Amino acid sequence: MKSFYLVSLFCFSLAYAQEKIPVKHQKWNFTSFQEGSVVRDKKEGILLDNVSLPEIELYKAKGDNKTNKAMVICPGGALYFLAYEKEGTVLAKKLASKGITAVVLKYRTYPREGSVINWVDNLWQTSLIVDGAKTILPYSAKDALSAIEMIRKNASKFEVDPNKIGLMGFSAGGAVTMQATYEANENNQPNFIAPIYPWMAIVAPHKVPSNRPPAFISCANDDPLELAGPTVAIYKDWIAAGAEVDLHMFSKGGHGFGTNKLGIPVDKWSDLLIDWILSL
Repeated sequence: MKSFYLVSLFCFSLAYAQEKIPVKHQKWNFTSFQEGSVVRDKKEGILLDNVSLPEIELYKAKGDNKTNKAMVICPGGALYFLAYEKEGTVLAKKLASKGITAVVLKYRTYPREGSVINWVDNLWQTSLIVDGAKTILPYSAKDALSAIEMIRKNASKFEVDPNKIGLMGFSAGGAVTMQATYEANENNQPNFIAPIYPWMAIVAPHKVPSNRPPAFISCANDDPLELAGPTVAIYKDWIAAGAEVDLHMFSKGGHGFGTNKLGIPVDKWSDLLIDWILSL
């Protein structure tokens, strides 16, 4: 059954993805290992670990209402793996179908021989998770900034406006989004951002950047990782800086809802995101 699911998923992905493009990056001071891919269950979808070669997967805008806007998507996974499907390709296909070019970023994650996914199962409640993630975050954030700069330099090729490139991410991908936003310069800064249940515990405090990118922020109040408070704090920072910001908090949803359908109001978050992008 799992083999059938993987084959079907692969064929479905081919129908949407236009191309995969390597992201320019500086060599890091870690030993790299063979990238892994696993499907534990259909709900979680494809998980990638030991990512050492960043790349983007491009989903060009489709339909009669194509826009010139693009969104770079950073999947979550604590910086130890990437929830590449649930928090990446599924959303990318939805954005593309609504006329928004979507780019899934496969950024670098914590390297370790063997299955990192199995290894971290026994570490979730330890300080090792946070310490390891903080070590990797600077590299992952640089991958996001490099991706934005590459898209901006090739805007005409990708059929997007160089001044309408956004960055978003889930959980650890939200941390990548915020770290990159804080560190960006004129060449690689995102024009708008969307941190979704961002894991801010690994992001050092920063001021709102001078370009004050409009922000779409969302989280569930019952997130078991207690990310609701830090999520609202971003909103308050943006308000205090006089920046445009939308906040969508849901009473239920837990952590990692991504593009899963739970049969509750949080299922609508991505529709709200699309409306927000189109309004910019």
